[in-house]
Amino acid sequence: MQLVHLIGRVRFAVVLALLAFTHWSVAENERVADFALLDSEGSFHQLRKYGGNKAIAIVSMAASCENTLANLHKYRLLQTTWESQGVAFLALNSTAETSFEDSRELNRLYQLDMPILVDSSQLVAELLGIQQAGEILVVEPDRFRVLYRGGLDLESGRADPSINTAQVTDTSYLSQTLSHIVNDEWDLLTNTVTTAVAGCELDFPGRDADLAAVPDYSSEVAPILVEKCASCHREGGIAPFAMNSHMMVQGWAPMMKEVMLTKRMPPAQVDPNVNHFTNARYMDSKELQTLVHWIDAGSPRGNGKTDPLTLIESPNSEWELGEPDYIVEVPAFTVPATGVLDYENVTINLPFEEDVWIKSVQHLPGDRRVLHHLLSYIVPADYAEKIVEGENDQYREFLEGYAPGKDEAATYPGEAGMFVPKGSAVQMSLHYTTFGRETIDKTLLGLYFADEQPKYQYSTYALSHGGRNIVIPPGVSEHKMSASHVFKDEIMLHGLRPHMHYRGKYMKFRVVYPDGTQDDIINVPDYNFNWQPTYRLSEPMLLPAGSRVIVEGAFDNSAFNLGNPDPGATVRGGAQSWNEMFIGYFSYHKTVPHQ
Repeated sequence: MQLVHLIGRVRFAVVLALLAFTHWSVAENERVADFALLDSEGSFHQLRKYGGNKAIAIVSMAASCENTLANLHKYRLLQTTWESQGVAFLALNSTAETSFEDSRELNRLYQLDMPILVDSSQLVAELLGIQQAGEILVVEPDRFRVLYRGGLDLESGRADPSINTAQVTDTSYLSQTLSHIVNDEWDLLTNTVTTAVAGCELDFPGRDADLAAVPDYSSEVAPILVEKCASCHREGGIAPFAMNSHMMVQGWAPMMKEVMLTKRMPPAQVDPNVNHFTNARYMDSKELQTLVHWIDAGSPRGNGKTDPLTLIESPNSEWELGEPDYIVEVPAFTVPATGVLDYENVTINLPFEEDVWIKSVQHLPGDRRVLHHLLSYIVPADYAEKIVEGENDQYREFLEGYAPGKDEAATYPGEAGMFVPKGSAVQMSLHYTTFGRETIDKTLLGLYFADEQPKYQYSTYALSHGGRNIVIPPGVSEHKMSASHVFKDEIMLHGLRPHMHYRGKYMKFRVVYPDGTQDDIINVPDYNFNWQPTYRLSEPMLLPAGSRVIVEGAFDNSAFNLGNPDPGATVRGGAQSWNEMFIGYFSYHKTVPHQ
């Protein structure tokens, strides 16, 4: 039997050589880079995170392509045949005019039943080398190898002549590749099988324009970096390097491309189809194309006389709004070199001899290397009870917090402010982490008073399971949770913040109105524990009395979550980062003026 199998493999190799220049061919495995996209429903998909599958089949399609529509039933049959055997299926919509709405309509009309990834920048199609709607790529997600590239309807042939034709008939090269995959015959998959594609040619106007004239650094590239990136990528900023010159950016260019294509940057990537947020750092398709195509061209300096990045001036003060009206000094805390620290809780009495209103606040961490995050509340003076985040913090007024990605000052919107009665204190819960060297943290809190009494009192509600009922089994890639709350009063909703820890995967907020209709509020499709701003609505949402807000999300406790400290652990709720929390923060004011 071994000799017969060996002869079969030799015959297979000979046939491949003879047919290499006919209607199909093979070559040493292509490799592609990692990428990430949202699908038409707002879910996040990243190639690397499909590592639990044997392969992933990516089907390029276009609603305007008759060939695509005619073959939809065949794509469904292909998916039905192979998905249960470990092959995941994704559709890729990469036409120049594609949109989320078009992709949703395609799914609604034809019930494709596979995620439709929306590649509006066409950068993923470029990355994968896709030229036509109708092209199919079969990729091994662990090693990013392309195992098959070609069409759907192939002239029937024997991809492996060793197969007994009496047992298997009408076998295509695509199905034979998939058969090798599901049967773990990886030694037969060392080459990329390529076949002809019968489909619609894709136009790439952005790529073609940038190939004809490489984006100019001074006038096209640098302005995007100044507007979208340099506020964090500056000397003393929270980003790992400063974008202070062309030379610096050129050195980091390959990584910049990688983090843009995998959507790690720009950070705070909310679903752009659900509301609009003033601090979400959106980057549109044209901006992404300009940066990636410039990087692909070698990041040239161009002929501009000045380098715009060298003209960026550092802030005169760490206080974004100037010197605060009052500075709360947090007692110095010595953070040891190693070890696990309990949360620090401190209460600092305020000396105000009358009621005051706060309009803006800013935290200045003493040492960002050790202060992971903090929460500040307004409480009665000398209040002693410790804060348990999401558990016992409803009776306080949440002032603000500091967390990764939340360095800037926070200003309460419109006619709202934070009321601080005489005889109050600031209570803080501080989470410190060690980094191998002892240091001292002395954080400051700046308070900016309102020039006149605001009309409304700003509040934050923490919708939470807290953590006491969280139990996440080991290895699970999507452990779902949800929570809901009814606002008894009419409110104006301004800000939202999802909070989970390392296993957080995604979180969505929506509202069900008293009349039974509903609206999405925010969708954070790829939750990142290292970036936790309060997302501020550009247009506040009015929620009538009796509106129910719902928070839905999931945890990823698998090995494909690179932030997961231990995929083999059963994870329970708790304060430390390797435990979990599930909290949705709603910042609002009642529509009834403060008395």
